[in-house]
Amino acid sequence: MIEDAVSLCPVLSRNLEIFSARLGVPGNQDALLRRFRSGAFESALICIDGMFNSTRVDENILKPCMDLPAQAGEDVAQEERAAFLTAHAVSILPAKMEDNIDKLITHVLSGECVLLCEGCPTACVLDTRGFEKRPVSRTEVEQVVLGPHESFTESIRTNVTLLRRIVQREELTTEFLSVGGSMKTQCALLYLRGTADESMIARVRARLQACSSSFALTTGEIEQLIEDHPLALIPQCVRTERPDRAASFLAEGQVIILTNGSPAALGAPSTLWHQLHTPDDASMRWQYSTFLRIVRLLGMLIHLFLPGLYLSILRFHPELLSPILLTSVYETNSRIPVPVFFEALLMTLTFDLINEAGLRAPGAMGNALGIVSGLILGQSAVSADIVSPLLLIVVAASGLGSFCVPGYALSVGLKIVQLLFMTAGAVGGLYLMGLVALVLLCALVSMHSIGSPLTAPVSPHRRSNPDILLRLPVQFQKARAFFARHH
Repeated sequence: MIEDAVSLCPVLSRNLEIFSARLGVPGNQDALLRRFRSGAFESALICIDGMFNSTRVDENILKPCMDLPAQAGEDVAQEERAAFLTAHAVSILPAKMEDNIDKLITHVLSGECVLLCEGCPTACVLDTRGFEKRPVSRTEVEQVVLGPHESFTESIRTNVTLLRRIVQREELTTEFLSVGGSMKTQCALLYLRGTADESMIARVRARLQACSSSFALTTGEIEQLIEDHPLALIPQCVRTERPDRAASFLAEGQVIILTNGSPAALGAPSTLWHQLHTPDDASMRWQYSTFLRIVRLLGMLIHLFLPGLYLSILRFHPELLSPILLTSVYETNSRIPVPVFFEALLMTLTFDLINEAGLRAPGAMGNALGIVSGLILGQSAVSADIVSPLLLIVVAASGLGSFCVPGYALSVGLKIVQLLFMTAGAVGGLYLMGLVALVLLCALVSMHSIGSPLTAPVSPHRRSNPDILLRLPVQFQKARAFFARHH
């Protein structure tokens, strides 16, 4: 079968039949096959309409090739004809030779042009991409008060350029990989030679190449395919939409993974502490960033434990409350028709519902929706004796603590852990909550990110900068990260 051919053959018409069958020509009107005379032999150009820069194709490929003298290339060996055109006519950079049909199809679908010549079993791949894309804009999720405001876009080429503008070093290396099964996605692997550990780079590259999913189209899907613990609630790669933060990961010896069509980058391997840091930390004086990190940590602890502590104290440890407060709570709860656990669960899920609705609602409507819903539902629930006022305060404080979590993926995982602690507090009190916390801590310590310990450099201890929870002055930030290559 023509469609089953793996490599090009020297016959141009047969090669065009293969590409026509693979691309569905003439039914697929986006696929363009242009046959023309180039000197002493015939050539053909294959591309996808709308994916290439037509001006560059006309001025740098078609016109120079078609304007060659009739005898040009007569003394050139047939297998060298594509290289001859590249050397004497085509003025496109970059250009490379390829004979594998599957790889050539991938290049065509990504917006590049393929130049075929009669008698030549090798094609020239020319980078002529010129499709429409979103310009560089402000960050939407990782907003900062201090520091740059540029964010990644959906164009992988633009994202690589944004990183190279910041990291202007000759050691910065970019590898492009096609990831996935039948529907391949272009990924870029970036690292600093001599800084990133070679074995770690090999692990990341091997995991990307081993991805067989047909729909690995976004950074989030790539993250799920390369992570060590698919069932864990904690992200094992750090995701960022900021080029400056991705550049800091490169300086620490991490690998950056970019995905075509996704406005975010993955930093791997990562640690739990990366998930707790924000881009503002490096732009502020060390006293300010340390204080804000402590505030964020307290907010996370309140989010995780406060509802569970409320339930456990009311059900099993009432002696921890003052008699006046305990009497007020019991008097309020006596008018509420549902058990206190279901009451807390209802209000927690209601808060998450309002948060999700406000996040998905368009523009300013989301902010108004969250405020109005919170005020109306909270006041109405207390007035109708569905929830107690103290529980409403507990849930509201816990919800505010969730907004202190820097990463959206991590905040969702902590919400699930919060429900686990609420159940433990309602069933077994503080003792069961402590046992659950110990089990989760042991599981966290045993987790890895691309082969590196997730909780290092604290456990196990590794040499690192004094920038874990407390951030010391920049003068002390001289050590590379523990997973970097050390000479």
